[in-house]
Amino acid sequence: MTRRDFLARVPQRPDLTPAPVPPRPGGPPPDLAAALLEALAAGGCGVRRASTAGEAMDAALALARGAGVTRLGHHDLGPELRPWLPLAADRVGVELVEAGDGGEQTVAQAEPLAAGLTRPELAVAQLGALVHLARPGGGRLLSLMPPLHLALVSARDILWSLDDLAARLNAPPHPSAAPWSALTLISGPSKTGDIEAVMVRGVHGPGRVEVVVWG
Repeated sequence: MTRRDFLARVPQRPDLTPAPVPPRPGGPPPDLAAALLEALAAGGCGVRRASTAGEAMDAALALARGAGVTRLGHHDLGPELRPWLPLAADRVGVELVEAGDGGEQTVAQAEPLAAGLTRPELAVAQLGALVHLARPGGGRLLSLMPPLHLALVSARDILWSLDDLAARLNAPPHPSAAPWSALTLISGPSKTGDIEAVMVRGVHGPGRVEVVVWG
């Protein structure tokens, strides 16, 4: 019997016809930052909002110290945040460890760290998700390995929907931009459920995610 003959004998099920996908309700709200923080909070993240990059850095380092962190991994925070990092670390007494994406040496540096500080390239408010790109010298590793992930997000990097994210990522890259091979969407702490439906956090990644948006 050929494949065509076999399929011809299979009864058709009209009730399995895919239902039309309804349009997404509404458009982007006037305050994308507030919408992002609300959605992230619903996903189990701690959220805060700051006016400036300096205030955002102070808030993140205070969270690290409050969690008992003494060594904090960081990398690729950008020119707006970089000057504030050593000042904030000195104020709270946290040692800084440079640990960007790389080879085995970088993994060995990041693995024992209790917390990682990152700046996601983008965020999607409608999903309540942070976007980390996998690229040479990036900071995605620190969002995946330490038990505590601290993320600093600029309000201008917040998009509304997945469509907006696809359009941004498909746009011609800036000549100086590093190429990326994959991306990670982070919508909350790592969690998994076993066969008894017992939810456990932090099994495959950070058990706590704190997000500070500035701007």
